[in-house]
Formats: sequence, C-alpha cells, structure tokens
Amino acid sequence: MRAISKTAVTLLTLLMLPPVIRAEPASGTEPEEQVAALLRAQADAWSRGDLEAFTSVYAEDASFLSPTGLTRGRREVLERYRKRYPDKAAMGNLTLDVIEARTFPAGKTAEAVSVVARWRLEYPGQAERKTAEGLTLLVLRRAGGGWEIVQDASM
Repeated sequence: MRAISKTAVTLLTLLMLPPVIRAEPASGTEPEEQVAALLRAQADAWSRGDLEAFTSVYAEDASFLSPTGLTRGRREVLERYRKRYPDKAAMGNLTLDVIEARTFPAGKTAEAVSVVARWRLEYPGQAERKTAEGLTLLVLRRAGGGWEIVQDASM
C-alpha cells in the first residue's frame, strides 16, 4: 500500500506541473527528423499561447540573438518573450519551416544539429496586424535523451 501511495503522489505531482515540450526522440528516427518534430511542437505551443512550453526546450545557458540584442539564459529568454508578447493575441500563430538541417557529426550519432528555418507569425481576426516573418538559425545539442536549443539567432 505504501508503494501505491508514493506512486500516486508522484503521478499527482507530475500532473500539476506545467506542460512542456517533450524533447525525447522517437526511436529509429534521424536527428533532423527529431529536431523538425521538436520545432513543430514548439510552434504548436506558441500558437496556444504557452510560452512556458515554447521555451522549455531552451538550455539553461541558451543564447538568443535578435535585432534588439543578445539575451542569455532560458529564464531570461522566457521573460523577454513575456514582455514582448503579453498575451495570446499578441503572439499570433507561429509556423516554422525547416530550410536546412546539418548534424555534427553526420548521422544518427549526431551530438548537435544546426537548423535554418523560416518563421511566420499570422494574426487571424486581427486585420490591423500584418503577418511577420523572418529567418532563424538554431543550434541544438543532445541532452537527457532529447534535444535542447543552445543558440537561437532570429531575424
């Protein structure tokens, strides 16, 4: 009975945590496919208005570069997004289209992946807001059986 109550407490604790994007790779898939799936999940989180889940795949020591400057650290990246996008309406709907992905070293044993992608923000039902788009260069590394973003240069 004691084991059941510990299991129940653990399960309840996990259910109360905010949702995060699972960076765990599907077995048998190439690193490029794993990262593309991660970016689709990130775009879905953004489009739901869930900045916590969107930034959950950033490394604690991540660097984010944009035309407005350099931000260091996952929490700081999250705060930057919260200031710039205070609510779901401000965030819009995100799509990320991978243009190119390179693994280092090449193949399934890759420890890092660089990705060039086009991002697009659309604002359905907000005629006054224009669609925004640009490019991003992401560098991801293997971490805990999955992937995490260590550098993000979005322009």
